Amino acid sequence: MNVDFKVTQLLVSRVCHDLAGGISALSTGSELLLEENEAPDSDTLSLIALSAKQTAHRLQFLRVAFGSGGGEGGTVTTHALAKLMSDFLEGGRVSLVWSEENLRIDLASGKLLLNLCLIAAEALPRGGVVDVGVQALDAGLGFAVSATGEGASINAEVQAAIDVNVDVENLTPRTVHGYFCTVLAAHTGAELEIAPSGSGSVRLAALIPQI
Repeated sequence: MNVDFKVTQLLVSRVCHDLAGGISALSTGSELLLEENEAPDSDTLSLIALSAKQTAHRLQFLRVAFGSGGGEGGTVTTHALAKLMSDFLEGGRVSLVWSEENLRIDLASGKLLLNLCLIAAEALPRGGVVDVGVQALDAGLGFAVSATGEGASINAEVQAAIDVNVDVENLTPRTVHGYFCTVLAAHTGAELEIAPSGSGSVRLAALIPQI
């Protein structure tokens, strides 16, 4: 799976952006501890604990979604992917519903699914529900991801980035994961489908053929 150097830079920038908030909160909490002359304030300790937890969850998610981490022998279970996504969304306005069937799939397909989920979650600026279905079909492995909530819509720039022929020079850290989906789809032989945004709903799907 070859990725343009520019895309690699943008993915790194995206990771740094997603981790910056939690790390900044940890830094602020640490400074408050240093300023306190008596026993640490419970609110400060709670802030540090929450920020550390959220940062760890985001790091684990991004390591698998964008990097080479995760999986066992080049595979990963869908339950493990569901846990990564659930932890990533924890504390936010987007909730997750994931199909109960547990399948072991190849890691590249798992990365594709996580990136589709990320696009779906970002399509809910006012919060909502991301619903994920994974099913083994006669034709291959099927992913169905929907985002439902007020104002659900995929950003036009992200939509444009979900195109293998897009000029990578036009990508940004906010849109690069859309292009990365097409790279992963090409690598796995998947067919992607992004349904037109309806009233309060966005649907994404992928079919990975049997090898």
